[in-house]
Amino acid sequence: MTNQITEADLQSALPDVESDQKLSGITGEATIHRDEWGIPHITAENEADLFFAQGFATAQDRLFQMDFDRLRCLGRSSEHLGVHGLAQDRLMRRRSLRIVSKRDLEVCSTEARAMITAYTAGVNAFIESDSPLPVEYTLTGTKPEKWEDWHCILVYKVRNTAEGSFQAKLWLAKLAAEIGPERTAAISPGSQPGALMTVPPGAEYSGPALNAIEELTNVVNATQSLRETDGGSNGWAISGDRTESGLPLVAGDSHRGLEVPNVYYQVHLKSPDFQVLGHSIPGVPMAMHFAHNENIGWGMTHGGADTQDLYVEQLRRADGKVEYLFEGNWLEAVRSVETISVRKGKSEEVEIVETHHGSIISGSVDSGWGIAISDPGSRSGTRWVDAAYGAMKSYSADELEKAFDTWTDRVNNYPYADIHGNFGYLFKGRVPARSAVNGWGPVPGWTGEHEWSGFIPNPDLPRSKNPDSGWIVTCNQRVVDHDYEHYLTHLYGTDYRARRIRDRINDLSDRKASVEDMSSIHADTVSIPAAALSNAIIALPSLDGIYAAAAALLVEWDHDLKEDSSAAAVYGAANRELNKQLAIAAYGSLAGGVTGETVDAGAEDQLRRQLKPDFIRRLGDSSLADAPYGFDTDEIVEKSFRAGVDYLVERLGDNSDKWRWGDLHKTEHVHPLAGAFPESADQLNPPRVEASGDGDVPFASASPTPSEFAIKTGPINRYIHDPSNWSNGRWIVPLGSSGHPASPHYSDQQEKWAKVETIPQLWDWAEIAASALSTQRLLPE
Repeated sequence: MTNQITEADLQSALPDVESDQKLSGITGEATIHRDEWGIPHITAENEADLFFAQGFATAQDRLFQMDFDRLRCLGRSSEHLGVHGLAQDRLMRRRSLRIVSKRDLEVCSTEARAMITAYTAGVNAFIESDSPLPVEYTLTGTKPEKWEDWHCILVYKVRNTAEGSFQAKLWLAKLAAEIGPERTAAISPGSQPGALMTVPPGAEYSGPALNAIEELTNVVNATQSLRETDGGSNGWAISGDRTESGLPLVAGDSHRGLEVPNVYYQVHLKSPDFQVLGHSIPGVPMAMHFAHNENIGWGMTHGGADTQDLYVEQLRRADGKVEYLFEGNWLEAVRSVETISVRKGKSEEVEIVETHHGSIISGSVDSGWGIAISDPGSRSGTRWVDAAYGAMKSYSADELEKAFDTWTDRVNNYPYADIHGNFGYLFKGRVPARSAVNGWGPVPGWTGEHEWSGFIPNPDLPRSKNPDSGWIVTCNQRVVDHDYEHYLTHLYGTDYRARRIRDRINDLSDRKASVEDMSSIHADTVSIPAAALSNAIIALPSLDGIYAAAAALLVEWDHDLKEDSSAAAVYGAANRELNKQLAIAAYGSLAGGVTGETVDAGAEDQLRRQLKPDFIRRLGDSSLADAPYGFDTDEIVEKSFRAGVDYLVERLGDNSDKWRWGDLHKTEHVHPLAGAFPESADQLNPPRVEASGDGDVPFASASPTPSEFAIKTGPINRYIHDPSNWSNGRWIVPLGSSGHPASPHYSDQQEKWAKVETIPQLWDWAEIAASALSTQRLLPE
């Protein structure tokens, strides 16, 4: 183990991607062509060897990422990160994702299980080879453990089952206790009237704003003993009637945290039976999402469905056991104790308790209270792997829909387009059937009044095939109207991005759309909320000096958040201050969840989805009453604007014409070991680049901390699939295909990503072989 790596360490960690490899576990020959971007295009003589080769190639490029995700999901990240990983490890241990992953593996079909086994063999073939290990192991002084089949499922869980709606519910419970149920209900109105919906395309929400005073009052009562407990994407498809080729197009991008290396790994796979190109998750076989085969292409956005319920449990110790109260009876809970090893620190024991609702993630047995998380992907084994496997081999839109019938983790929106001319939208996943009361926060687990009654049947899930609108748009906005018979969620995302994409598609109505037009939609940075806030700033009286100069920049501004725009810098700074002012005015002592150095995920979610959109709506519509938060909107706007200008003067100088949004708005990719090994951070972290946009536009480049400018979340891929000719497809990711800091492919796509440029999805194998940067054969021993 060392605290600082050298250039020699970095270079010596690079894998050999050219020499023939004779390996145990492969029965025929597989070939890995890497294109000029280092993306692997893999062919094999049979399916098992294809997935073996995928496992081997992925380990060559991303082994430490796979291993670190495995440790994170097992609650072992402290072995690398020290005390910095403890809070995450405690939660992950309590989630018992080891057990959950093994349950999913047990219910896989024979074909899906064989795929996983072959992939695992390929990963282990690399680990056991003479190839050098990634440089991160030099820092940590560790070696990767053997990969097991269930680890393929585990590393997917860390990005899906480990995420969800529970943070927002915990936050609402804390907020209701802090400021009261009535005020919390006032700033949590759900979807606003007129919000653009996904289904039917083009329709707007016609229901009322929600009022959850009674539900939130019950949340406060249910969580009284736990108040001290710690606890987005674009996709669209366009009809062939609107395209140059006469066949539909599908495009989009996925928004998550900007990780090092990138979350997704581009891959192209071909066996004698099928071919698929798309984005994989390192450690998981297939190209699961944002992919196409020879017949159909599909994208994905998060469905936003509320699938994670929180149950307040009454707990006690009795006769050496842990028990919980349910309907008047004390039932035995499942209990175990695990030890977390901490690098350069003291080991810590964690008690793991599970009721029939799920794992206790907050509270403690000794306090008598705890919160259990109930998740469709954790209660029993689910067949999501079979869903992805079936989608990868589907021949049509109908087969794709049938394949996703067994999808679970998380609920997703799927835009699609096939070679038969079909396009449309699917909402797929396992959504619990229960009362909407469960959606407002933790509910009593001991009464039996909040139990699930199964899951929403597949035929009842929203869908739209070949709609008359000629397009579908899904950007995490509200999916269906208020009269939909099942509860999905109270907390959809805003419709800002969806409206911009809809408008951009409609702007093409006078001509046929092309792949290039789809790319221009990716690049859209016109902000709907910027118009409302800018107009409110312009209307402020008695501005003089630098404030008048800054406001003047907004008068002729087109609300386009380009990196070289001075007006965008003014809006961005005022918008950041608005986040703080709204939190201070609305959240009481909990405002630090937005204004502090450490963001509260629930606070950020409530501000972004509820409080701020309602405030912006009122700014943009003079017929609406003043905001119901106990403060004056004009005063908030002026405070935010003046504070924003003061910040710009301090940081960029007092010449407003030289202010640039790009000087503030830059990427901040941070390697997971950079904090634990600061001496090596400069060698591990990729370069920063400036970019246009913010969190409210199609180029959704933002920060999870509303009080920051640094881009820490954004499009982790972009894709365009053209069924008329798959070779026309385009894609891009932030950073690159390799996880090795010394590799030329560590961040070679980053500049193009920031400029919203793309690279070709190579599909023709003669072109792939002729232009390959390297070619490697895997052969049996």
